[in-house]
Amino acid sequence: MSLEIYHKKRDFSRTPEPHGKISKTDRHRFVVQEHHASMLHFDFRLEIEGVLKSWSVRRGPSLDPNEKRLAVQTEDHPVEYLKFQGHIPEGNYGAGEHMKWDEGTYKLLEGDDPLEQLEKGRLKFELHGEKLKGAFNLIKMGGRDNQWLLIKSRDEEAKEGWELETLLKTDELKRLNRPKKRARVKGVKKLKTKIEGKVISASNAFKKKKLSGDLNIKVSSDVIHLTNLDKVYWPDEGYTKGDLIRYYYEISKYILPYLKDRPLIMKRYPNGIRGQFFHQHDVNEAPHYVRTATLEVEEGHEVDYIVGDNLQTLLYMANLGAIERHPWHSRVADLEHPDWFVFDMDPGKGVEFETICEVALSTREILTKLGLQSYAKTSGSRGIHVYVPIKPKYSYEEVAEFAEGVAGIVASENRDVATVERSLGKRRRGQIYVDHMQNARGKSVVAPYSVRPREGATVSAPLNWSEVKRKKIRTQDFTILNMLKRVKQKGDLFKPVLSKRQNLDGAMKKLKELLGEPKARSARA
Repeated sequence: MSLEIYHKKRDFSRTPEPHGKISKTDRHRFVVQEHHASMLHFDFRLEIEGVLKSWSVRRGPSLDPNEKRLAVQTEDHPVEYLKFQGHIPEGNYGAGEHMKWDEGTYKLLEGDDPLEQLEKGRLKFELHGEKLKGAFNLIKMGGRDNQWLLIKSRDEEAKEGWELETLLKTDELKRLNRPKKRARVKGVKKLKTKIEGKVISASNAFKKKKLSGDLNIKVSSDVIHLTNLDKVYWPDEGYTKGDLIRYYYEISKYILPYLKDRPLIMKRYPNGIRGQFFHQHDVNEAPHYVRTATLEVEEGHEVDYIVGDNLQTLLYMANLGAIERHPWHSRVADLEHPDWFVFDMDPGKGVEFETICEVALSTREILTKLGLQSYAKTSGSRGIHVYVPIKPKYSYEEVAEFAEGVAGIVASENRDVATVERSLGKRRRGQIYVDHMQNARGKSVVAPYSVRPREGATVSAPLNWSEVKRKKIRTQDFTILNMLKRVKQKGDLFKPVLSKRQNLDGAMKKLKELLGEPKARSARA
């Protein structure tokens, strides 16, 4: 249990939220808080082992057992948050009106160890609140780090057709949820940090064999303040935060083209790969050299994203503990039209890497039949990613539908080892999930040359198809220690993904024929 991430996200001199600490008692309390932030949602919290385990529920909990409410797990909160209500000022994390919607106690319905149940991905409990009563279930979605479903059990407290009512009504919301001040042209406060101490060039800094402490480095005309460079991020190997930043400096020429002009999603590991992590889409402040863009991700909900433009930004993100780089599939200038889509060959337990290679090759063959060229890279984690570059003229919906159709054929032609079934519980042991679901707007896949938070500091490495055919490679073959040497020897194997813009019209028509669907409407101009 830790409140470290909770504390890191907040400046308690600017927010009325409680600082709090881990409690020595556990009274099995719960609270649901109505939170009018940039987007209305409900925070669902259970007191477990001295902290509040927390989930953000966009549409709020429901007493209707037919409703499956997406619940995104967030950082642990202190138990003092059970009583918190009030206004979090603009500029703070979670700014907006915050009030208790319901509260009470709960009891476990299966076993007596809630942490063990959460680890297994299923928690069943009974709520005793003023509004919420009876049995509920939190079920982790397969393959998702922090996404759960909150579902009401069919018991005497269940109410089909039940609708949630907010505490604040329309007129009050208009008064309290004032629009963002337009003075925030880019949506993010630009910091002008006063640099103290010696400044050295980045090239000289990264010539040092060992990086430690804090360091001010100069990149172009900008000075970047790097901190805690000797903090160990990979305990087994002894690799440090400085090693991570050095790698991104050395590989920047190759990775930056895949980040340029794209919104980036940060997954931050402030204490290394074995510490707690958190996702960050929205940024409140950033140095002047970091480009940001305010994007509408859902109706009425704006998010300020970092845009991957330059070396300074690449190093700044690494200094924040962002080990990976996750770019959108589209660029800021044309957000609605992706210029690539991806299949993730995600293996279950016990799958040999040779089998992953075979399914990746099958995917390539099917795409070739459709008239499309594709390119492979290791995921850097367990599997292989297959990319298809396209002209940015198709909507996310069109691309996602096409990718779904292709994935279905791949699974059908490799039914012994491949599946498009998302639920882990419904997959057979030893199957590879042909994941086509990351092609929606706002989704992302780790970039080529990105580091992964895995043992060995593995890297997502572009491959020749001949390497995939030989089936001798492994994800652990490519790390921060050898990736630069490989690229210097082989060049950027993924370069065609940036330049080969393929038309999908003919492929869509062929796919419909393969699937036995009626002939497509006339292709676009």
